[in-house]
Amino acid sequence: MKPKCIELYYDAEGDILEIIIGEPSSCVFDEVDDDVFEARDERTNELKGYKVMNFRKRGGMKSVRIPLPANVVFE
Repeated sequence: MKPKCIELYYDAEGDILEIIIGEPSSCVFDEVDDDVFEARDERTNELKGYKVMNFRKRGGMKSVRIPLPANVVFE
C-alpha cells in the first residue's frame, strides 16, 4: 500500500489552513467544530482533510496534532 501524503497550505489573506490527505478528490465538508471543517470523499466517504477558518485568530500553530486516520486537535 502506497503511503498517503499530507499537504499543509496556509492562505494568509483568508486566514485559512488547509490540511490535505492523499490525492485530491471531490469532497463534502462537514463542520466538526467552530470554523473547523472535515473533508470526506463524495463517493467513498474517505477522510481527505480539514479546513480551519480564522486559523491565526484561533492561536495559530502553537500545536497541531493529527492522529490519523481520524481526529485533528488544535491547541
